[in-house]
Amino acid sequence: MFNTTYWKLAISLGVIFSVSVTQGSGAYTREIVNDKLPLQERPPWLQTCKRSNPNEDKCFRQLFEGCFPALAAGIPELGVKSFEPLNIDQVSVSKGSGNLVLSGGFQNLVIRGPSNATVRRASLDLERRLLNFELELPRLRIRAKYNLKGNILLLPLIGSGDVAMALKNVHTTVYTRISLRNETRTGDEIIHIDEMKVGFDVGAMRIHLKNLFNGNDILAASINSFLNQNGKEVIAELRPDLELGLADIFHGLWNNVFSKMPTKLWLV
Repeated sequence: MFNTTYWKLAISLGVIFSVSVTQGSGAYTREIVNDKLPLQERPPWLQTCKRSNPNEDKCFRQLFEGCFPALAAGIPELGVKSFEPLNIDQVSVSKGSGNLVLSGGFQNLVIRGPSNATVRRASLDLERRLLNFELELPRLRIRAKYNLKGNILLLPLIGSGDVAMALKNVHTTVYTRISLRNETRTGDEIIHIDEMKVGFDVGAMRIHLKNLFNGNDILAASINSFLNQNGKEVIAELRPDLELGLADIFHGLWNNVFSKMPTKLWLV
């Protein structure tokens, strides 16, 4: 439930402004073009698990978590870019009903904090072709460009410019359906993510949108204050679109990683 102290402000501003919202669609890249050959020797950061029982949570969780420092730094020789910071071209938003009506999105996102993730659970089931994991991220700091228009309750929101955001205690669950494929050049068996579903919860959010209402500081302060007092509710309203968008983005990122890590190096 949104903070009711803002109803009066929402109604008064809603009389002044009328915002037209059109449906939009996000264009995400599922596959990353990467011509580098897969690893042929196991690096120190890549642990091993028994192929006969890779679903053992402790082993696969430790293997998965052990990859994070290398991924955070990036592996240029494999064409795997740094995850710290994580750069995302675009996340689109389209919410057309309920308490929040919003369209537009965020561009050129720079996200700091992914390398501090803790793997709470990770499992690989080769027989059922499932790979799932849960991550805890204590804090994410995000800077980006935004372009948004819409209404929150009756409170209008319109603007474009810079945005700074901080998310605390982010819990992410990732469910994937996989297939085992042979790399076309080396013949190595690799894991390929065919489908991905992402879910997330956020403990707290702080956000500041610059240049709302063409620089009207009074209206901008009201919107930013409203968003910060109702951060969890705003995220809950946007969650379905954000989860779909993140799944498309991370689908490509993780396939790029797994395509360079033949199973012969970590399933023994």
